[in-house]
Amino acid sequence: MEKSVVSLKGKSINLNYIKISSYIDFNTIMFTIMGFLLSRSILIGSIAPLGIAFFLYISKVKRYRIPVFVSTLAGIFLSANSMAYVFKYALCLVVFMAITPKTKKIDSTWKISLIGAAVVLPISLGQALLSSKYIYDILIVGMEAVIMFISVYIFSYGIGLLTNTNKRISVNIEEAISISLLVTFSIMGIGELSILGVSIRVVLSTMLILIASIIGGSSMGSTSGVIVGIAFIINNITSAIYMGIFSFAGLVSGAFNKLNKYFCILGYILSWMILYAYTSGVGSNLTQIRDILIACLIVLVLPDEFFKRVEKIIKTDIASNEVVNDYIMRSKNLTNNRLMNMNKAYNSLADTFDQIREREKIVNKRDIATIVDMIHNDQCENCSMRRRCWDLKFNYTYTLMNDILEKLEENGEITCTDVSEEFIKECIKPEAVIKASNYYYKLFALDYNWNIKFSESRKLIANQIRSISKSIEMLSNDLDINIILDLEREKDIHDQLERNSISVNKVNYVTKGEDDFEITIEKKTCGNGCMCDDKLIDVISNHMEETLSAQKIGCCSLGGRCSITLSKSQNYKVITDVSSMSKDGHVLCGDNYTHMDINDSKYMIAISDGMGKGEKAYEESSITIDILEKMMDAKIEDEIIINTINNMLLLKSSEEMFSTLDLGIIDLKKGILQTIKMGACSTYIKRDKDDIDLISSSSLPVGILSDIKLDRKTVKIKDGDYIIMVSDGILDAGKNNNMGDNWLIYFLKTIETTNPKEISNLILDRALEIQGGCVEDDMTVLVSKIYSS
Repeated sequence: MEKSVVSLKGKSINLNYIKISSYIDFNTIMFTIMGFLLSRSILIGSIAPLGIAFFLYISKVKRYRIPVFVSTLAGIFLSANSMAYVFKYALCLVVFMAITPKTKKIDSTWKISLIGAAVVLPISLGQALLSSKYIYDILIVGMEAVIMFISVYIFSYGIGLLTNTNKRISVNIEEAISISLLVTFSIMGIGELSILGVSIRVVLSTMLILIASIIGGSSMGSTSGVIVGIAFIINNITSAIYMGIFSFAGLVSGAFNKLNKYFCILGYILSWMILYAYTSGVGSNLTQIRDILIACLIVLVLPDEFFKRVEKIIKTDIASNEVVNDYIMRSKNLTNNRLMNMNKAYNSLADTFDQIREREKIVNKRDIATIVDMIHNDQCENCSMRRRCWDLKFNYTYTLMNDILEKLEENGEITCTDVSEEFIKECIKPEAVIKASNYYYKLFALDYNWNIKFSESRKLIANQIRSISKSIEMLSNDLDINIILDLEREKDIHDQLERNSISVNKVNYVTKGEDDFEITIEKKTCGNGCMCDDKLIDVISNHMEETLSAQKIGCCSLGGRCSITLSKSQNYKVITDVSSMSKDGHVLCGDNYTHMDINDSKYMIAISDGMGKGEKAYEESSITIDILEKMMDAKIEDEIIINTINNMLLLKSSEEMFSTLDLGIIDLKKGILQTIKMGACSTYIKRDKDDIDLISSSSLPVGILSDIKLDRKTVKIKDGDYIIMVSDGILDAGKNNNMGDNWLIYFLKTIETTNPKEISNLILDRALEIQGGCVEDDMTVLVSKIYSS
């Protein structure tokens, strides 16, 4: 006992460890006030079961049980109800408190509602039997039990939302109505309280409708108006016509929520006064008009932060929804982590390929013994001098053989004149030994050559793996920095299209940097394929208040789906046409080309010329263009793309397989042409006043060397310029017929047409004319016209 006393004296109570926030927080205060006010809200006659209905469900949460019990009990005793009803509801509240250990284990809401009605019914029935108004009170008892059941059930939605608001992604209609009822009837519980003649109840009710309209729009505004109107009627405050006035004013006010709160307030005041004047006359109740104007003034001065906090609770605005944003960020982080793990794994794999040691010589020290042993078994095993050479003079003989192999390493092949005189004197059949040495050395040389090829292939694979790794890293960085989803914008655009009778399957809105965005819309194809040009772009441009330009993908008028990508308007547009002809009338042309919109408002034009002619040349150039299109569409860096094409051609066949690549990327916003040439012909830019600019390169085609260097050149382009790309078959037409390399420059100056298709046809026709109608090589002409958008 003494020990216990001593130990207690040795301990001191530190009040810092007692956190008031563990017992009292915002929700506790809010629920306590609600319990107090709801228990004071009297409905028909003296019926006031809302407070005990609220407590019955909130008592499931332990931390709120005692505070709400005390406040609800205080509200019952401080209400304006008759003493008989006060004691009845106090008794019901005590019973509910007593059965809390049982009810908190029940998960079913309707069962708890049924328990509430079952407790209230006998107590109210006993009160009715003692009353003089027997039949009337019996009817009231039944109505009270029904109200109790409904109240518990409806309040459960609002209580569940308020106690778990941080874990919810969205609010459904039942929860919104429940919150409105809880707030409205709490306001009704204020009673006739006023300050300087201003009704607190009217001011708060008007503020509720206005706040709901500003945040939730017409649907929440009108719903709150209806609920406030019903509450006023039930509490015998106003006539039924006010329900229509409140709901109509909430509907009109909410219609302006996309603008700002000032228009919402103005819309509420005008619609309320117009309808009120029409039904009751302007001068019939000036005090209520005064109270409404005061409420509007209060809402007017409320800070924007207040509305943001309410939005986070009821989650009408996706942009303010922390759960949605947190989910998006967690998804991005998870994706980035996995991409970076893949990046590290591919880098490690590439390093593994690079670390494999290669043979420096055809015959190394370990191989010498093997070759000597093979020569011995072939030539010396049955030789009469074997014992003398290999048993008695082993070291000397081995040294002579080693010298022979060193000569082979130097010369690749030897004869008797290349070996030492000692060997000729010692060996009785030197020619046969030298012949065998040459033979076995060639076997090792062949093996060494294959190892070299395998080594080159490994290096190519390592380079390609690194390219993949770099692409993954770039994608990860792009996701982490540039790409931000805007779900609220997507919803607005979708609604705007629906209002204009444009049905779409999906809308994606992605912000890219501070002042750029990209909208991708997927929809069914329209009848003529012109919906995008005729209507869709105009609707979204007007809605976004931006001039937008479009890229259509997969659009055809025969059905299926269409995808359109909209971005800020480009300064330039491009029209491209191509003319081509295969050598000797082959079905397959060795030249392949492409022209397409790519990412970030850029446009790609390219020609690839495969080696040779016919199917083989077609296959080479087709691989180049196919990889180029797919990887450009995937937003992979051009250097990685060309390295990939180069590696693919080197690895695809044991034979030589290469193709030229003439790539042009046009920035339609800045008006810049960037060219990358790999063994390709010059690019011509035809400008005004017959000026011709030439872009040339001396680089090798892709598929020849494992290490390539890109030859980049950048030029400025403007409205009215023509970019002309040709394959070598066009230029060779002049070179092979004594017209030089620059014949096309002089011919372009003579062309007067502005149609890209006509220009490409004229160039092709002129090349044919120079060759006398004989097609000596595959010929392709690609002409792109630049014009201001």
